[in-house]
Amino acid sequence: MSRWVFAALAVLALAACANAGPAPEGGVQVSDAWVRATAFGGADAGAYEHPAAGEFGNSAAYMTIRNTGAAGDYLVGVETDVAAAAELHTVEDNGGMLAMWPVEAIEIPAGATVELRPGGHHLMLIGLSRELRAGETVPLTLRFERAGELVVEAEVRQQ
Repeated sequence: MSRWVFAALAVLALAACANAGPAPEGGVQVSDAWVRATAFGGADAGAYEHPAAGEFGNSAAYMTIRNTGAAGDYLVGVETDVAAAAELHTVEDNGGMLAMWPVEAIEIPAGATVELRPGGHHLMLIGLSRELRAGETVPLTLRFERAGELVVEAEVRQQ
């Protein structure tokens, strides 16, 4: 009897995996993640005004994202417990004037490395709940369309 139960469970387990598809090759890797320190009680990291900006202002996060997979991916969101809101942003040349804009997603092509850096793509941390001091770390939960969630510890730097 126990053989029949085992065999039935094995068949059910295999059937459950039948539509799962192959495991993704490669994935997303994040390195050199850092957040700009807020000095003097909350200096703003930029001119972007947001209703959630509070006593400690805003900051920005930067990093290197490498897609080692065979398929492209998109960074579609970010969360952190040190800010009321976190958004994906980019800086664009708008007729000779640099302008910062929120974006829905940041493309991470297959086999490519994308730099989130000052003056380009970055993450805005809006309405900080406290000062960010150089040397500490801040947790960031990155949401990718294909790779899912990835939690990184970003070093706070005075730059």
